[in-house]
Amino acid sequence: MEKSKNLLEPRFALKDVTIHKKERVFKQFFAMDRYEVSYKTFNGGNTKVLVREIFERDADAVAILVWDDLTDEVALIEQFRPGALKDPESPWLIEIVAGMIDKGETEKEAAIREVQEEIGVTLTDKDLHYVTFEYPSPGGASEKVTLFIAKTSLEHLGNHGGLESESEDLRVFKVPLTEAYDAVKTGRIHNAVAIIGIMTLYFEKDYIKGKFAKASS
Repeated sequence: MEKSKNLLEPRFALKDVTIHKKERVFKQFFAMDRYEVSYKTFNGGNTKVLVREIFERDADAVAILVWDDLTDEVALIEQFRPGALKDPESPWLIEIVAGMIDKGETEKEAAIREVQEEIGVTLTDKDLHYVTFEYPSPGGASEKVTLFIAKTSLEHLGNHGGLESESEDLRVFKVPLTEAYDAVKTGRIHNAVAIIGIMTLYFEKDYIKGKFAKASS
């Protein structure tokens, strides 16, 4: 029997996919690309040519859980999301800071900019701890989100943020990490990358503190 580590290794790579055709079929605020693809199968064969439409934002994203380690509070935002219009409670979701990576930016540069734009907090590279990256909906969207935890003071956090030029209307607030974690458990927070960030910090706080201490020494 294979060791678990080997079982987690990918069996295929991009070379095992054939893109027969790709075309952009829609472009406004977002875009849609139509692919005709085939790929190798686990039984040694190949699929037929499949037609798939993929949602495109033409950029990847970053998300940042901003944390005050002295008060053990985290910064959260609430904003309207049209994708949640069928939510039985409200289409205004509780989230963490997030945004698209501009052309020419690194993930860290985008994270620092988004935190300044959305909640008015200034960060440096040393304030950021990389957590992971994730694909929110890889069955139909290409977007990749890189997640950071930022350590900084939230003493002067305001109550409103976002850029008017991007039609952002954000309620900004802070809560104890324990309350944020409880909101994840009750389902009040149901934004995926916020859940990942809050749970990571809640369960790995000592490890993350150590990483920040090492980075600043």
